Amino acid sequence: MTVLEIVFLSLFLVVATIVIYLFISSEIKYWLTLKKGCLFGTIIYRYTIKTQKKYKIDLSWWETQKVEEINIISHDKLKLQGYFLHKDDKKIAVVVHGYGTCAFAMQQYVKMFFDFGYSVLAIDNRAHGKSQGKCITMGYFEHKDLALWVDYLVKRYKDSEIVVFGLSMGGATVCLYSGDKKPKNVKAIISDCGYYNAYDVVQNLCEQSIILNFFPSLFVYNQYLKLRAKFKLSDIDVKSSIQKCNVPILLIHGSRDKFVPFYMQEVLYKNAPPSLCQKYVVQGAGHAESMTVAGEDYINAVKKFLSPIIK
Repeated sequence: MTVLEIVFLSLFLVVATIVIYLFISSEIKYWLTLKKGCLFGTIIYRYTIKTQKKYKIDLSWWETQKVEEINIISHDKLKLQGYFLHKDDKKIAVVVHGYGTCAFAMQQYVKMFFDFGYSVLAIDNRAHGKSQGKCITMGYFEHKDLALWVDYLVKRYKDSEIVVFGLSMGGATVCLYSGDKKPKNVKAIISDCGYYNAYDVVQNLCEQSIILNFFPSLFVYNQYLKLRAKFKLSDIDVKSSIQKCNVPILLIHGSRDKFVPFYMQEVLYKNAPPSLCQKYVVQGAGHAESMTVAGEDYINAVKKFLSPIIK
């Protein structure tokens, strides 16, 4: 074997090793962060329940209610699960949970709207709870699923007035939906601790995690997702969507949020139509803790926002 052949073979082996390493590291990141039942999603769910117990949230309330389980089929043929609590079907709140959790974990928000006199539809996002799906898409496909849920409600209750509420990933999802063409029944949107760009959130997560930071190149992972799951994190541009919002929108955020950094609220606020957007800040609250920290002040802020819109 000549020296030139040895050099080319060595270069080939180096390049092949790098490619294989990046592929394997991207697959590991996928299994850790976005695959249904992933480690980080499980951690978030356990943390959510632990926090609710810490603040003495009644997690048995759901069991005392009459809940209608309903299903729809997504555009890519997934069976999606929803839970409907009837009160006044002329006023309906759709509640969208965050990353790694499910409708069950949204009880305090469901109860808030129920106490306001609304019927409430709480949904399991794709790849969460009882809904089908192999991959969490951080709002990319979820906001299209949300549109189908709203269409379902409008067909069933033609004269209903609808408010859409989302927490964390659900907050970003409803902001993405805010820029879509919507039925006239949708009167308001509320986003609690939503992000403006999923790529930046995952990058922030990687920087804070020893496990994820061990694997390099979020850029490569972003491209890998296009092949693996038919979307890219960088495609989830909430700022552009909220610019097209045509209904009143309330942005809620905790001042000590590190998972979805607090400054993201201001970015979304500045990109939303000024005449339609309001913001509410809960001092001292971490990620998805605004309601548990603020309590009645949170509930009153939501009620004050909605009262001129939905009677």
